Formats: sequence, C-alpha cells, structure tokens
Amino acid sequence: MADVLIKGKDICKSFANNGRQNHVLNMLNIEIYEGDFTVIMGRSGSGKSTLLYALSGMDRITSGEVIYKEEVISRYNETKMAAIRANDFGFVFQQAHLVSNLTLFENVAVTGYLSKDRKYKEVNDEADKLLEMMNVNEAKDRLPSQVSGGEAQRCAIARALINHPQIIFADEPTGALNKSNTTDVLNLMTDINERGQSILMVTHDLKAAIRATRLLYLEDGRVIGEMKLNRYSSEDAKSREAQVNAWLTSLNW
Repeated sequence: MADVLIKGKDICKSFANNGRQNHVLNMLNIEIYEGDFTVIMGRSGSGKSTLLYALSGMDRITSGEVIYKEEVISRYNETKMAAIRANDFGFVFQQAHLVSNLTLFENVAVTGYLSKDRKYKEVNDEADKLLEMMNVNEAKDRLPSQVSGGEAQRCAIARALINHPQIIFADEPTGALNKSNTTDVLNLMTDINERGQSILMVTHDLKAAIRATRLLYLEDGRVIGEMKLNRYSSEDAKSREAQVNAWLTSLNW
C-alpha cells in the first residue's frame, strides 16, 4: 500500500454568518496517498475547494490537524507554511494566474528562483524542459495576454512542477477551458501522474474525474464515498465514464 502523504484528522472549518456558525468541513478525516491521482467531487457547497485549501495550508482550519509527512503543518506559522507551499506543493487553479508583465518562461522560472540552493542556469534549463513537455516552448517568450487559455494553463502546470513538488493541488483546472484545451490539460496531468507525481484535484467535470485513480465524494463537509480505479486509458474512457457516473448517481450527485 502507498505511503500516506497528507492526512486530515477531525478537520473542521467554520465561518460566521449573521451570528451563526456555518460548518463547511465537519470533523472530516481523509488520507491522500503518494503517487495517487486523487479527485474530490461533490455538489456545489459541499466543501471541495475549502478542503483543498485546508490540506494545502492556503487556508487555516478551525480545528483538527493537517499532517504532512508526520508533521502537523496546521500548527505552523505563516512563514514556515509558506516555505512548505513554495518547495513541496504545486498549485494549478481554474484561472492560470500568470503574472501579466512576465513571459511564459519568466512565469515558470521566477518560481524556481524562489527555491533555495538552486542556480539560475539549473532553473532556466528546467523551465525550458517543462515548457517543452507542456507543448508551449514555442510561445515561451510571449506574454500571457498573447497566448490562448490552454497555453496559459499548460504554462501554469509547468510553473507548478518547477520545484519538484511532492504533490500538486488542482482546483477546477479545466473549468475555464474549451473542450480541446480541456483534453490537452487532462492528458498532461494524467501523464505527469503516471511518472509518479501525486495529484489532488477538485472538479465537477465527469470527464476530468475519470482520470483519477481514486475518487472521494463530499457531502455536508464529510467524505461519504470512495471509489478506486485503475490507471486511465483512453481506450476504456467510455466504460469508465459510465462506471463513475453510476457511482455518482448512487450518491445523489
């Protein structure tokens, strides 16, 4: 069995609303395993993105523990947590969030420069290699405004990989893309997972969800369902989609 990479123990996340506490995550327990392509699904408002931000340290939990490599990172101060996010975690969001006045190459490389003990040439070579792997090397000297949404998102994946993260957190990474670009991005994420990269992705898209090796379903701030899958193959995509859809339907998705 794969090692546990990140563990959430009795996680609660509450927000005050008109004097009342709204419990988005409710005593939630979860384990994310090394090498998995884990996908979190659930209805709108079920706590999917809140859980991703909690496990990645981008948002503070109300109570409970987030444990990364046996360290309770939910107790870390912001400086220590920022170092974990910069060096051990990669992030891909619905919008690429590239720096508008930097080229695609610079957007990737500058993230590598933030990592300790890395020489500029090493980072530059790595950025070139990643942009080529993401099929955007020919556009590397263009600004984000000069490329398509798909190219920008592939650059964002390269940026997420530049510091060799232990895990990539992806929040609806194909939500703003057309069908063709969605397929390209999902193919790239599937490929990097097959190379050993751990991924935790939140999505509402069935075609994105079938790329998972493990599906988790959230309802009312708790995990109420789990489904394990073999590695994705385009040859069985239709049967896989039907299988996952039936599972989701059984959970009243």
